Amino acid sequence: MEIRLELSHVDYQCDGSVAVVCLNHPESGNTLSRQMALDLFAAAKQAQEDDEIRAVVFSAHGPMFSFGGDLKEFKAFGNDPEKLVTIADEWHKAQHMLLTMPKPVVVGVNGMAAGGGVPMTLVGDIVLVDETARYRLAYTAAGLSPDGGSTWLLPRLIGLRRTQELIFENRELSAAEAVEWGLATRTVPEGTALESAIALATKFAKGPTQAFASSRRMLHASFNNDFFTQTDIETREIGANMTGADGQEGLDAFINKRPPAFTGRQ
Repeated sequence: MEIRLELSHVDYQCDGSVAVVCLNHPESGNTLSRQMALDLFAAAKQAQEDDEIRAVVFSAHGPMFSFGGDLKEFKAFGNDPEKLVTIADEWHKAQHMLLTMPKPVVVGVNGMAAGGGVPMTLVGDIVLVDETARYRLAYTAAGLSPDGGSTWLLPRLIGLRRTQELIFENRELSAAEAVEWGLATRTVPEGTALESAIALATKFAKGPTQAFASSRRMLHASFNNDFFTQTDIETREIGANMTGADGQEGLDAFINKRPPAFTGRQ
């Protein structure tokens, strides 16, 4: 059954087991305003809590992925930082949901990702980037410091020195450079980022959902654990998956040389 949320700045659609979440205020460059943050949180929450959803696409409508924060709205806040805090809190909750929900997330980057648009692209397990897209962190160019999880995500993905280069020098990266640095997985032909992300998510939605969820949890935990702590978690997770419905199906299919029919259930 197709489900749509009535949101003004984010387009949420799902048909079957894939949810597609797209920033949808292209006239502003999909900038992060208060309404965008609220809508993104609502969409992420729906995707996370809907048990029928087995994979999620995150992308944007229009020629730009996102120019980052709505600086005109921020300027209107004057000397009241609490208004900005409200936006950041809602956005950070959405970011956390997309990073940690127990289902794979595929990001399709369709154009310029600037400022907060950069960490938005980093929440996926697979990030497909339009070959014409560009990345520029740009915070310090506006006298601001990074947010959206930039200082947590970027050092883990590309290292401290390259993160410092992006923050302090505001270096712009091409799509190919973003892949080379580790910000994205691979490039796709111009105009196909969303289409390619949906195709890949559809494939994931037919896969072993619980094993994907275990993989997400373990990869995010790995930076905080020593070897034996991490391998203890691996043992528990693979044991749970092996005795679950998908694990049993996968083992039987492999042994009997047939395609598996995963249901996404433990």
